[in-house]
Amino acid sequence: MSIFKRFILWNYGRETSVYVIFCLLIVAFIFLTPKSWFDKRERLATQTSRLIVKAEDFSPDRAVMAKRVREISGNPKAEIVEAREKKNARGETVYEIEIR
Repeated sequence: MSIFKRFILWNYGRETSVYVIFCLLIVAFIFLTPKSWFDKRERLATQTSRLIVKAEDFSPDRAVMAKRVREISGNPKAEIVEAREKKNARGETVYEIEIR
């Protein structure tokens, strides 16, 4: 049986040196891997959030609405991606605004 095949099928007992070396490699990977390899900030940079706004608080003027969205969200850099008109459970008109 080849070494590669034995390694894939794991034909080694706990008391063997191959098992110990493999365990040490796993532990070394866990503790020596840079955190930046698993950092997902770049992917989350384009994540959007949603705001639900009542019809009386909505403005068709994009500049006015952008100012209100920044005030409501507390994010001075918030940008409107999309705005959709919806009806809530009580039948009232609300606007769902996606921001990033």
